[in-house]
Amino acid sequence: MSWFFKILDTGGSNVAKVDNHGALLIAQKPLGDGAYCVAAKTGTIGAAAAANANVFAMRLDPGSSLKAYIDSIRLRFTTIVAFTTPITQTRSLVIKRGSGAAASGGTAIATVNPKDTTYAASEFDAASGGDVRISTTAALTITGITFETVYFAEMTLAHVGTAGAFYEAVYEFSVRNLPIELNPGQLLSVAVGPSAMDAAGTWTLGVEVNWHEGSSYTA
Repeated sequence: MSWFFKILDTGGSNVAKVDNHGALLIAQKPLGDGAYCVAAKTGTIGAAAAANANVFAMRLDPGSSLKAYIDSIRLRFTTIVAFTTPITQTRSLVIKRGSGAAASGGTAIATVNPKDTTYAASEFDAASGGDVRISTTAALTITGITFETVYFAEMTLAHVGTAGAFYEAVYEFSVRNLPIELNPGQLLSVAVGPSAMDAAGTWTLGVEVNWHEGSSYTA
């Protein structure tokens, strides 16, 4: 006696496929209305950057009908000039969320990259009412922005105080957990941690963000 089942979609028309090893085939697709990415790097950030100094910020269009779901963030930190104390426990960068006005200063990124050219323009694009920018040599201006006090991630940099020291971290938010959700008018920020960067050291940071946009977290 044999058993044969068909797995159908909710409309009852599309059938799930099985490969020649008996494994169910699956395909990933972005949830919502489109998937996007942006990558940029700072200039050389001056010594003793202040605590909470923002070096990257992206604000979702406050008039958007969509939300943004942050899937992953990759940070690449390089020390340019050595810190006076090579190993400092308090040295870090943080990822946090805020709301209010857009940041200003630095280098504006007018258009982000859709992962498929058929997707609509992102709600982070300047033409859509959004704002994305990264520092040149100093912190961004964040007047009128309120940031949450609990971070999504903290990149500890205690060990990268010598010239040329490099550290890379990838923060995956949607592999096993829900993505970070941004509502219209909210920002995602990368900033110096709660302690100022210590004396003499200068550095540069590469930032890569992947996300999708939609009206809800549904397929």
